[in-house]
Amino acid sequence: MTTTDSHLPMPGRNPLDWDPLGNLVMRPWYDRCALHLVARWYLPLSRAWAAALAHGEDEDRFARAVGQDRFPDGWTGQRLRRAIAATLRRRDHHGAADDHWRSTFFGRSRPADRDLVEAEAHRIASASTLMAARFGFLGIRGRSPAVAWQVPAPPDQDHLDVRRGDADTCIAAPFDGEGGLPEVEASHPVPGPFGPERWLRFPSPGLDGDTAWARVFEPENAEGAPTFINLHGIGMELDFWKGTVDHTASLTQRGLRVIRPEGPWHGRRRPVGFYGGEPAMAFGPEGFRRLFAAWGADVAVLVDWARRSGSGRVAVGGVSLGALTSQLTAVAAAAWPERLRPDALILVATSGDLLDIALGGSLSQAVGFGSALQRAGWSDADLARYVPLLEPRGAPVMPAEHIVMALGEADTVTPFAGGLALARRWAVPPENLFIRRQGHFSVSLDLSRQPQPLNRLIEILTRP
Repeated sequence: MTTTDSHLPMPGRNPLDWDPLGNLVMRPWYDRCALHLVARWYLPLSRAWAAALAHGEDEDRFARAVGQDRFPDGWTGQRLRRAIAATLRRRDHHGAADDHWRSTFFGRSRPADRDLVEAEAHRIASASTLMAARFGFLGIRGRSPAVAWQVPAPPDQDHLDVRRGDADTCIAAPFDGEGGLPEVEASHPVPGPFGPERWLRFPSPGLDGDTAWARVFEPENAEGAPTFINLHGIGMELDFWKGTVDHTASLTQRGLRVIRPEGPWHGRRRPVGFYGGEPAMAFGPEGFRRLFAAWGADVAVLVDWARRSGSGRVAVGGVSLGALTSQLTAVAAAAWPERLRPDALILVATSGDLLDIALGGSLSQAVGFGSALQRAGWSDADLARYVPLLEPRGAPVMPAEHIVMALGEADTVTPFAGGLALARRWAVPPENLFIRRQGHFSVSLDLSRQPQPLNRLIEILTRP
């Protein structure tokens, strides 16, 4: 694949941004369909795909990784072998493209813009092709589990105390012995449709041997611009799907710098044998604790980088899993130095009740989260002792007037009642609280058509 362009292409428009189509689709019926597709189709296909990437050369190990006693015989087995072979070929092709991308974007000398654009085009095309290899496993979709459960036994109280971080959360600022933070390496900038874009990478302070990544979208005049650190939802890997619509990138047109971190266990940080985000579910409460702790520490590094790079006010926030991480980080930051404290917070499709998400949330129920906990020996008392580490029990570092929330009344994934209770406990002003007759997926996907929560965040970040 070659290109003669000297800037990255304009992202496609989401057809749901236009009425009346958007108004007809972005309703609770859409969320019910999306939940079924995610839990019954996408996740089982992802499980088989991850098993092929890890064990494709060993049919017995592959079968066990998808919950089967043996590799299927006959036509199904032949078709499955072809799908595995195609997945491994795509893996190798993507690995070569990604190696070239890294050497181009992070090399010592700055390449020409068209070389950067071409390297990115190759990377995203090969990544998208690899991700789409999931659909080769449709023949065993009904036999593959959604999650490869590896829930550890519940810890005792002493181990729980060790897991506590700042402000009684599970997140701690990642200082080394001298109070410093990991050094952030920035790539060469590449011209994007809304302004310069670059990538950041640094040693993950929360996951040993891991590298944290983030994509940065900058306005043409970035000096003194406010920054929005936008955390994605579980399983969302926007830098790996060609043509993905990301409405937050266009906020650079309104003077914001947008940092889009790659969450732990997603994208380039995906461990072998898992699909993006799977470990958070597979390891039960401990999986979410580890993800929150690692991603919250990443956010502290990114807030520091933004301020060192001349940022104005800094906001943190996100959707679903990103919102759950952001709200915990906002509480933990109350114990951090001023330069690490975000100034504003935006939470979309969130809840302050993690026990309700784990046991009553529709996605948790659909993938069998509660049953997996029972098999691992977790009791209600164990969960009651553990969950406070994962909930925003304290006060956020920013004032209530700097908190924006968007909630769906029909949200059953992060149930609405828990989000509303958090908004009331934190005294979020009425003008900052947006409640819509939508569900978990539609309330976030519809932000490009109904951007009032984002508009409010921009007002908070840019007012004198």
